[in-house]
Amino acid sequence: MSLDSTFSSGEMQLVTFALGQENFGLDIMNVQEIIRTPAITSVPQAPPYVEGVTNLRGSILPVIDTRTKFGMPRTGRDASSRVIVVDVGGRTVGLSVDAVSEVLRVETASIEHTQAVSQADGGAIKGVVKVADGRRLVMILEAARVCDIEVHARGGGVEVRRPAEARESSRDSQGDEAQLVSFLLGAEEFAIDISHVREIVRFPEVVKVPNSPPYMRGVICLRDRLLPIIDLRIKLNTGSQDITDHTRVVVVDVHGTYMGLVVDRVYEVTRIARNTIFPPPAALVGEGRSQLAGIARLEGGKRILMLIDPQQVVSVDELSGLSEMEKSAGVTAGEETSRSGEGEEEQMVVFKLADEQYGIRITQVQEINRLSKITKVPRAPRFVEGVVNLRGDVIPVIDLRKRFDMPSKEYTEFTRIIVSDLHSKKIGIIVDEVLEVLRIPSHLVEPAPEILNGHAAGRFMDGIANLPQRMISMLDLGNVLVEREWQRLSEMGAATAEPALEAPAARKPARKR
Repeated sequence: MSLDSTFSSGEMQLVTFALGQENFGLDIMNVQEIIRTPAITSVPQAPPYVEGVTNLRGSILPVIDTRTKFGMPRTGRDASSRVIVVDVGGRTVGLSVDAVSEVLRVETASIEHTQAVSQADGGAIKGVVKVADGRRLVMILEAARVCDIEVHARGGGVEVRRPAEARESSRDSQGDEAQLVSFLLGAEEFAIDISHVREIVRFPEVVKVPNSPPYMRGVICLRDRLLPIIDLRIKLNTGSQDITDHTRVVVVDVHGTYMGLVVDRVYEVTRIARNTIFPPPAALVGEGRSQLAGIARLEGGKRILMLIDPQQVVSVDELSGLSEMEKSAGVTAGEETSRSGEGEEEQMVVFKLADEQYGIRITQVQEINRLSKITKVPRAPRFVEGVVNLRGDVIPVIDLRKRFDMPSKEYTEFTRIIVSDLHSKKIGIIVDEVLEVLRIPSHLVEPAPEILNGHAAGRFMDGIANLPQRMISMLDLGNVLVEREWQRLSEMGAATAEPALEAPAARKPARKR
């Protein structure tokens, strides 16, 4: 739009706002609404002026820090801070400002045209008008320039792998391995074959059921499905019944009946060789033996993993009772609809990184492991922490905080490595904490805001899961690294494979003389 057409009418209305001591204005035709500063979810490696995204009545709204956009120092938010929601060409963006002043009507003849007031504005300032007896200047902004809204191809010209392609490049699960979800009940570690697990969620608010067994915590409604919640700790008599921040509910499918199993903490998703799984000892008799599918001996027998068969934990009579309970609540028809539409769901691993929640599609996740010993590699990229030996495979490990230029943090007991198989290469991603495995309807995953296209964030963002109470930034691990970085990791893994595999056991102490 030319300058002449911008100010062609006799007058215009401006929504004016303050940034520090400066006053700016936007054509009211571009302003959709003005809201108080909401909770904003940051997006890693977005342009510096993109503060993040927020939920505006069910829609994803990218928010620009207007101070940063104009080269001003950032300040804290206060009661006067506002977000101006602008609409440019059907695209909605929020502009974070210090305060909104007024709606001002000005004569276009009084507007002084200007090409640039400062180099920081990027040509967004199209004119200046004097108001209030000439003592105050208002700089008129072109909304499209402020929001950097242009037409980009998805991914900014970078090849983006979709989940179907990722699945094709993934290796098939080996028949001699079992994939397990391990968890703690008290001080003991148990596991369930992942084929039974539908998802893992945090402990929700539960509705009590009268006259139910002690192990029955109650029921919850999970995406229109009535779900009975069984406390596995009570059922197996293994420790405390306390609910903490780490308590999780493992949702399993037993003969078509869904139920949630309460555990103290989910530990990891791992693969183990089937020849390390042994039948329960013959000396173990009764109900305890029938509930175990086997016992796995890991790490040279130092770690014992008890495998639970959920079909044995809950008896046929109990399953019948649970089914009747669901029917009495009138949810059976809803369940059939949900099952027939499972192709319209997304399953993701949700993890925490610098107090923000991120998701990776389950098709890109091979397993989730505790942080093991990492061998440093000389001259590796800054974000590569080193390599680990995963059952004979030497895989490079990336610290996702460093990759996204976030402040570093000490590793803790909650730190996990998410192992993925991408481009026929295994790679580990270090995250602060794995929160849950989640299923959501596909329509809740929206494309990343177009304002991120052409930037690093637009390359690896795989959408945003817009849930009622939170937003989850979806990552495409296949695009977290560019081609030259993948090549460097491949060379690094090849160079370190032999030394890592030949690493001897701990040295024997020298003899005392």
